[in-house]
Amino acid sequence: MSEHKAYFRIKQLFSEIHSEDLRKTAQQIGDRSSWTRQRNMPLSDILTCTLAKKGLSAAMEIRQYFQAVDKMEYAVSKQGYLKQRQKLNPQVFKVLNRNYLRRFYDGQEPKGWRGYLVMAIDGSRAEIPNSGENRQVYGESINKYGKAVARANISAVYDIYNRFMLDIGIDNYRSSEITAAKEHIKTLKEIIGERKVLIIFDRNYASLEFIDFLEEAGIYYLIRLHSTNYKTEVSQMHSNDEEVELLHNKSRMEHLRRSMPERERELSKKGSTSVRVVKSVYDNGEPGILVTNVREGTAGDINRMYRKRWCIEKKYHTLKNKVRFESVTGKASIYVPQDFWAQMLVINIVQDLISQAEKRAMRSSRKKQHRYAIRINENIAIGLFKEQFIKLIMEDDESRKDKMFKRLTTDMER
Repeated sequence: MSEHKAYFRIKQLFSEIHSEDLRKTAQQIGDRSSWTRQRNMPLSDILTCTLAKKGLSAAMEIRQYFQAVDKMEYAVSKQGYLKQRQKLNPQVFKVLNRNYLRRFYDGQEPKGWRGYLVMAIDGSRAEIPNSGENRQVYGESINKYGKAVARANISAVYDIYNRFMLDIGIDNYRSSEITAAKEHIKTLKEIIGERKVLIIFDRNYASLEFIDFLEEAGIYYLIRLHSTNYKTEVSQMHSNDEEVELLHNKSRMEHLRRSMPERERELSKKGSTSVRVVKSVYDNGEPGILVTNVREGTAGDINRMYRKRWCIEKKYHTLKNKVRFESVTGKASIYVPQDFWAQMLVINIVQDLISQAEKRAMRSSRKKQHRYAIRINENIAIGLFKEQFIKLIMEDDESRKDKMFKRLTTDMER
């Protein structure tokens, strides 16, 4: 059953955290001496403490961690903890997340639409500690008080039906969303393999070069256009749902010629891109123009599918306001990807448990008439998981661990 598969994935994660392969991943490039000696806070403890963080100060996180594992006599100082974190390769959390999700997408559990997994990719801004190092690495902007503050661009790929965050990118404040999206697609393929995927984008991704990139990568896309995008071709449509040839003319290639001359030559040689254009009018009277390479479904289906893009906005709200995503451990730039990627993994584990608890709750209430679909309270689920995570991972007795896990999911159902 699916709940047993979720528990299997979590137990596999626990084993992986203690594995030799992960120790090698955790070592910074060029530093093979890290994590080779036993310390009061070895690698497995560092990873567990980081995953279980609640947005408190570093000193309080460490104190609560050692209290939870009943090792207060071995507690390290804040300085010792941060020094160890400086040696930790942030990629370790991306690897854990990738492996965790692979175990889901390799099976029959994933849900989708007409045989497609449906994803959304979008960017956002992140507040990070305002240190000189962060301003140099991630860039800065001027706040309402006229002060320069550190900010980063974040970008994410989110599975709309299965509610998993497959990847998060953290880049310079002035970086390109399209460049980040291309990196996401590499990670996406590592996780889902050859499954068909449809990715939904907003108006910032409507470039011909990016559309061609998606076509070449075998990605199905659904992109909203600005009213000024491909205006000539759209104005010549005779209906609200047509095949349209987007011309690779000189004016559209001009910017590409300066920034990516080789790609400009490739696209100029192709001459045009064939897309399906679907037009509509939204409730607020604003015109909606969508381009896609999906030929299935009616215009109404395509419009309804695009509206699901708001799910990624909702997930950003969860990360920032419920998981305290932007509460970074310290002022060094390395803590930003460490904490962001660790919390990405946490929210995915919690979502796995939420999905399981919802299925169990629905089965137990089939005889009752419910007006709305059952949904587990996300705030409570995150709190319950963070509360029990350290105890679960530190428990060696499999029987007691099984009971703790069942109690956790039962609490979520309630």
